Amino acid sequence: MSNFNIPYLIERDGQIEFFNNYRISTDNDDSVLVDYTDGVYNGNIFEFKLNINNLNKTLFQAIKYLSKLRIKGQSVPATILLIDLNLTTAYVFKSIDYKNDIQKVYSGASSRDNDNFVSKPYLEKLDYSKIEDSAKLKKILKGRKKYPDELYMPIDIDENCIIGWASRYYAENPKANKGEFLGDESGTAVNIKGEIRQPRYFKGLINPYKGKTNEKFKYLMDCLNDKLSKKDLGAFYTPMLYAKKAAELVLRAVNDIPDGNDYIILDRCAGTGNLESALVGINDKNGDELIEHCVVSTYEYYEYKVLEERIGDKVRDIIPPSEANVIYENGKVANADALSEDFLNNPIIRSYIDNPKCTVILFENPPYQDSSAITYNEEDGTRGRTQRKETYICKKYKEALETFNESKGSFREISNLFIWSGFQYFLRQPSDAYVVFSPIKYWKTIGLGEKKFESGFLFNRYHFHATESTISCILWKNIPDSVEQLVLEPYDIKDGKTEQLKPVTVRKVHKTFIPFYDKRKFSDDVESVNYCGRDGELDLAHKKDGQSIDNDNIIAYVRTINYSPDAMNRIMTRQMYFGARGYYLRSDNYLTKLPLFAAKLVPFDFWYEKDLYYNSSDGGDKYTKDKEFLKSCFIFVCLSNQNKCLSFNGIDRHYYRNELCFDNGTLASNELRNFAIDSDEKELLEIWHNVLNEAKKSELYNPKYSYGVYQISKQLNTFQKTGIGRKQKKIYDNPILNGFLETLKVKLKIYYKTHIFNKMFQYELIK
Repeated sequence: MSNFNIPYLIERDGQIEFFNNYRISTDNDDSVLVDYTDGVYNGNIFEFKLNINNLNKTLFQAIKYLSKLRIKGQSVPATILLIDLNLTTAYVFKSIDYKNDIQKVYSGASSRDNDNFVSKPYLEKLDYSKIEDSAKLKKILKGRKKYPDELYMPIDIDENCIIGWASRYYAENPKANKGEFLGDESGTAVNIKGEIRQPRYFKGLINPYKGKTNEKFKYLMDCLNDKLSKKDLGAFYTPMLYAKKAAELVLRAVNDIPDGNDYIILDRCAGTGNLESALVGINDKNGDELIEHCVVSTYEYYEYKVLEERIGDKVRDIIPPSEANVIYENGKVANADALSEDFLNNPIIRSYIDNPKCTVILFENPPYQDSSAITYNEEDGTRGRTQRKETYICKKYKEALETFNESKGSFREISNLFIWSGFQYFLRQPSDAYVVFSPIKYWKTIGLGEKKFESGFLFNRYHFHATESTISCILWKNIPDSVEQLVLEPYDIKDGKTEQLKPVTVRKVHKTFIPFYDKRKFSDDVESVNYCGRDGELDLAHKKDGQSIDNDNIIAYVRTINYSPDAMNRIMTRQMYFGARGYYLRSDNYLTKLPLFAAKLVPFDFWYEKDLYYNSSDGGDKYTKDKEFLKSCFIFVCLSNQNKCLSFNGIDRHYYRNELCFDNGTLASNELRNFAIDSDEKELLEIWHNVLNEAKKSELYNPKYSYGVYQISKQLNTFQKTGIGRKQKKIYDNPILNGFLETLKVKLKIYYKTHIFNKMFQYELIK
């Protein structure tokens, strides 16, 4: 049962009247407010105006809304109702009459640039103040329509909307896979119609897709996988402009091939062949087109089909050579699994690897999905599992773990398996090379790629159907070498062109923060029954990974694990975090430990900073001698919303006070008196006092507690929600308090940049 706000009508003295924001309950998904529409109900989309002065313009606005529904995979109502409230008039249109317009893509706000649209005549004009017209309109609203018979207009599937419909299909059918959704009628190893070709679940909502192959969706195949396949494959589409930049590195490697040598350009994870398509039209010094030397393979069956159709006749070899040779297993090509022993021993591959007169150039964008990531089947709550970490290559990688800088768990990252096996099994002589796309972590923290660096770029991961962060693309020659830093050229994509930015220096990291952990034990430490969750609250649900300790000198528990400065690798709570792997902050040394937590909170403003810089202890304890730096980190952490220390009464009925906040009488507020405060810090503290003063006005305020920013935000900055979906808003009970909290957050980020950021790099806490 769900509640929705929709415009509604009532019958009064035989007439219909419209009102807004009536609350109804329904267990029918046909009744929803969607995005910025005025309402969707029983196959009708509403557009309300006090006065409709231009019917064409108002209709076009509704059509744009329908276009957005289609793109997002939402059912497209069959009837459009334009309501003139002052004239009590409803204009009725059929969506099918505007199908071509609905299936276009519009940019900008739906309410703008609508003056040039010309509508067809409306089907009916109903004056709902009159009894007869009111009855007709009520039937339309109830879904009993004479035009058309269906509630929804079936739409055509194309590259603009297929991602939305795929996402909906997997969300509503958690056990479904890509084959069941997509299908392919041209197969010999397998021939599956698929939902888009023979709609069953979406019958009446989409028209059957007529394409016999999926080549039309070649740039979107990575987005069309179900959740478990995304976990198994970790595939990301490579944008053509970046593929062309990478092709420059391939040509550079080809130009270094000794005279008389044959060569292949091998891609074990080619997907739909976007990398290779960038080699079309590029010739080597002998006049050969580079793509003629490509040997390609891909693990996902529907990508294999597109790959075969798209460039199968252009490359030297495709593995397997034809669909007749495909061993199909649950949407995968079993004999094209690059992490298997069979693939390594594939006779086509061996014919090149075993030939000393053949140079091998690997050209790959390996999967970089962490195979340990949890995927749940939403229907039954069980965990989806991948088998790729049990492959031959993975087992061999584990045997070599002790040779890596960061070894524990690195086998879970599929890209590491590809990169390591590429160097280990495919590159044999100095003229061999590897042009590889990957987050730089494989070189920076793990120690893969101890080869001669030739050249490299940084690309924006946003253009790979992902979030903004950094992907490196580097040309390595198969010559042993080890360097501490690389200079890479960042390229973004704007207005259909690559845009070069200032070169960036990338440095290796060698040690995490573990050497800085406080491992001391005190004679008066006592076992405790109190543990905290990631939200800082007492945790009673999870299995505990260590024994919690209590002592009057313990003020917090901190976990600053791994190299990456992200949310999963940091936690600060009042008592021990149930997942352990951290250390206690004690009253005699907490000032020298807070910079480690601050280093995990570094704000990166640009994509080419994300996934490029990591935490390290390589600079030693030099930072502990800088009193100004310690002060800045101390102030920052005590005012940070990520400091999740709370005041609470424990399970043992002992009162645990938040000492790492600037409430009166805390350890931190007393410590603050020992520092000289500059003007920026004075401003921060003034904002903090405003926050605290407003927080004390809350009915939920407990005068026995010491409050920090996080606890105030979590418990006292209360609000109510209004609206539905994207129109939903928070109405704060104390907007003044919320305003001060928002201002503090903005000012604190600026403070980090001006007082902390550069010193983090200076002391190599960020590197």
